[in-house]
Amino acid sequence: MKYTALLYTILFLVLLNACRPDSLEIDLPEAPAQIVVFSQVIPDELMTVSLMRTLDALQFSESEGDSLSQDIFNNLLVTDATVTVSYRAVTDTLFEVGAGFYASISTPQFTNEAYTLKVVTPEGESLTATNQMLPIVSFKSIQPEVIRDSIGGQVKISFEIADTPEKNWYMLNFYKPQEADLSGIDLNSFFGANSNVLVRTELLNDATITDGTFTGIIDLPELSPSDSLLVSLSNISESYYQFLEVRENADNFLTEITKEPLSLPTNVEGGLGFFNTHFPDLHLFDLNEF
Repeated sequence: MKYTALLYTILFLVLLNACRPDSLEIDLPEAPAQIVVFSQVIPDELMTVSLMRTLDALQFSESEGDSLSQDIFNNLLVTDATVTVSYRAVTDTLFEVGAGFYASISTPQFTNEAYTLKVVTPEGESLTATNQMLPIVSFKSIQPEVIRDSIGGQVKISFEIADTPEKNWYMLNFYKPQEADLSGIDLNSFFGANSNVLVRTELLNDATITDGTFTGIIDLPELSPSDSLLVSLSNISESYYQFLEVRENADNFLTEITKEPLSLPTNVEGGLGFFNTHFPDLHLFDLNEF
């Protein structure tokens, strides 16, 4: 009886294996690289645009030990492109100030004005995007609080925003420089390549505001009491708010360019990312003074 059961078991396994279909090789076409747009406006200073290409997930696998080396990253940057921004029947050409990084120091910043970005690469790729520069919204008050202790300390920021009557969406960004030394630091240095760290982004929606005032306290464990801190407040569009919400759910920036495609909202025709023209209110603090 024992041998009969064993025989039936072996027969079942043989039949199960025979019924399994042969493995099929699937030849997936390589996804064409697309240009991803990021932009930044520094009040009364610069309009900047950075461009890079997506990386095919089939060519890059962290599970197989692949790593995003500096050479691979450099190859993703879009260089030698013609980048222009048009407004009020005027077109300004942005200069390439670093690999994949373009800037204009002469583009005026008119609120409630539409700005159109156009990019043409040496390979013949082209994309366009249009966005409106919304009015600046300023902090009514903003104050860091530093609690020092034997192991370093804690940093908090208290703020108040006077909300305008219409429906609004806000973005709070918190930056610190790569080095804690504050000597020679100005606002532009925070947005230069490899000179700053974006430690936190907070998205605010005024749908729950009843008294016309946004107040809040945010803990910043990413900062130490010896750091400097740049806080920017931006009045952003609903579409950019939605873009940031979806992107916030991704692991990180590398996830966006190396993993399966994420359905991110975009205002770019012919590419990905978002051309934003928000006009931030900036405040710089030396936390050693608090």
